[in-house]
Amino acid sequence: MLNILRGYMEPIDIQYELKKRGITQKDIAKGLGISDNAVSKVVNKQAISDYIMRAVAAAINKDHRLVFPEYYLSPPKRITSKVA
Repeated sequence: MLNILRGYMEPIDIQYELKKRGITQKDIAKGLGISDNAVSKVVNKQAISDYIMRAVAAAINKDHRLVFPEYYLSPPKRITSKVA
């Protein structure tokens, strides 16, 4: 069952959606001209790449903000500086 009901997709959900469509991470990597290891790291949420996240989401015909909401929908981090 997709965890999208809880607001995000787990790596297994992304992999399932890719497999259902007959798309491999290697296919995505080849299309982007990058290593399949880079795609795997993003799918498994071990790395962040807007370019790859958007490509993965497009491959499964979903909005990138729904596939990787922890990156796109989280509030911006507060930046503070210690200026005297």
